[in-house]
Amino acid sequence: MSKQRSLVNLAAIGVSLSATLAGCSQVLDIEEAHVDPTLGGTTAGSAGKSQAGIGLDDNGAPLVDAGALCDEYCSTVSTGCTDTHAQYIDYAACLASCVDFPAGSPGDTEGNTINCRLGYAQKAATEPYTYCTWAGPGGDGKCGSNCDGFCTIMMQECTASSTGNSADYFPTLDDCESTCAALPDIGNYAATNSTQQVGSDQVECRLYHADAAAATNDPMTHCPHAMGLSLCVDSTESY
Repeated sequence: MSKQRSLVNLAAIGVSLSATLAGCSQVLDIEEAHVDPTLGGTTAGSAGKSQAGIGLDDNGAPLVDAGALCDEYCSTVSTGCTDTHAQYIDYAACLASCVDFPAGSPGDTEGNTINCRLGYAQKAATEPYTYCTWAGPGGDGKCGSNCDGFCTIMMQECTASSTGNSADYFPTLDDCESTCAALPDIGNYAATNSTQQVGSDQVECRLYHADAAAATNDPMTHCPHAMGLSLCVDSTESY
């Protein structure tokens, strides 16, 4: 808040300090609502996380602060979706990829946002088979498609700067989406399902390794898998 106080002091135009502080919590929503729709065409590595855990997605929309919203979401989904329905290996793994997604708006029931996923995570304990995949990183057709979730993570975690190899990342979001759309999507994603992590080039395998690149902070290991170069290859292929 020291930076915000400095801005208030510089402004010095009679705006009350209390009113300014009251609006601080709405800054991200204001910025998201006024993103220039002409912005776009970004390439891998052009969007990224700041040291505070906030960045821009590939459409120029603000990502989620790793604080309040991600903490609530990850705590909720880690509690409601466990064992064969677990969407992340653990709470820390959830936080690592949560910051890659747009926040959306409270009460979202669809769309590739954290608020949409949070809503279904809150219902997951009552019916995990239905709600956990909607609350997970893929979204499973409710909070975006599994390809939406996969590409959102991929474009942040597997980049030119993080991998150092042009074969290990998608140059554009369109490239990611078109590649993913051609893959089998078997559904029922679970981070604990080892059969989805190797042996078949399907969306769920690639999603797991994209998320693992964030969770382990090891894109050089997991991004090639997420690109379908190894592990996420059909069992008749060598890897």
